[in-house]
Amino acid sequence: MRIAYLSSAEIPSPTAHSLQVMKMCEAMIEEGHSVRLFAPCPRRDAVPDDSELLAFYGLGAAPSSVFVEPPRLLGRRGLAFRMVRKALREKIDLVYTRGVDIAFFASRGGCPSVLELHQMPPGWTGPWYFRAYLRQGSPKRLVVISPRLRQLLLGRYFPRADRAVLVAPDAVDLRRYDRLPSPAEARRRLGRAPEQFTVGYLGSLYEGRGVELVLALAERMPELRFQIGGGNEGQLENYLRREIPPNVEWLRHVPHADIPLQEAACEVLLMPYQRKVTVQGKGDTAEIMSPLKLFEYMAAGRLIMASDLPALREVLNESNSVLLPPDSPLDWQRAIRRAQQDVPWREARGRKAREDVTPYTWRNRVRTILESDRTLDHE
Repeated sequence: MRIAYLSSAEIPSPTAHSLQVMKMCEAMIEEGHSVRLFAPCPRRDAVPDDSELLAFYGLGAAPSSVFVEPPRLLGRRGLAFRMVRKALREKIDLVYTRGVDIAFFASRGGCPSVLELHQMPPGWTGPWYFRAYLRQGSPKRLVVISPRLRQLLLGRYFPRADRAVLVAPDAVDLRRYDRLPSPAEARRRLGRAPEQFTVGYLGSLYEGRGVELVLALAERMPELRFQIGGGNEGQLENYLRREIPPNVEWLRHVPHADIPLQEAACEVLLMPYQRKVTVQGKGDTAEIMSPLKLFEYMAAGRLIMASDLPALREVLNESNSVLLPPDSPLDWQRAIRRAQQDVPWREARGRKAREDVTPYTWRNRVRTILESDRTLDHE
């Protein structure tokens, strides 16, 4: 199949959105599809070539890319129409996108489409585009990343409960996690003290991700090493202005190709999401999220300590992780102490996490979505 993936995320960028786009494109290619990526022109002058994209995202295959300038007068608001127009000039069988406006224009142009949603259509234009998309007559498929998001969409937009909406959680490339070294050996390869018990967090630094809890735990447990990776320079500066415990190492942005070894260097990996979780500082996805790092943590085979939230319980449970109240540092501290002292308990949960993540690969995800017969009939 000839697929045009139309991305509203800038490529390349350190965001989870852009990574997810590229991993989906890679998996489509590995499944035998021809993929053409359309993305906004980077803000910097140089347009990346395929080798840069391969290195930046740690890919084995990259799609041929078209970088589209936004219209001078309309800017980003006119970008969706321009991208769709460029894509439809080529011989394609399907448009795949996470943009509601992009899906609308593609469907209006008569092209079959897949719209993947990670949140409810935002703002006042999002719902308008979404409803207009549903009314278009071209074949379409709707994919969401969590059962709760499916429930919310059905309740708000669909008068009949039998409307076909496919749930497909995020995924991981297990090949990058094969034969990881022990925590001590991973630390040795990274030039760190191999004997120091390490607790890690890798992810964004937006509000609700629980970085404050990580810092509080580091202050309570000065003999342990805590590593925090992720965030842009502005976010880092906000944290580094504070008095940071000396046992915290800030890794700053970690290239995606290096993440498995960084995760392997930890005995414990933290996901201390709070009850409200923002995306780029906006909204609240605590109910509906399916975090990329959840599946990467599981693939690393380390003990995961996560906030006990319903969205995370779609994949995590008491046998493959430790689930804790997001607002109780003492409970997290006690769990880390047990992980230090009870090695069989810690390692058994890490092994179970690795076993349970096996079905959640990008190629399985692509296969499920593209081979599904769940199409939306227009109103």
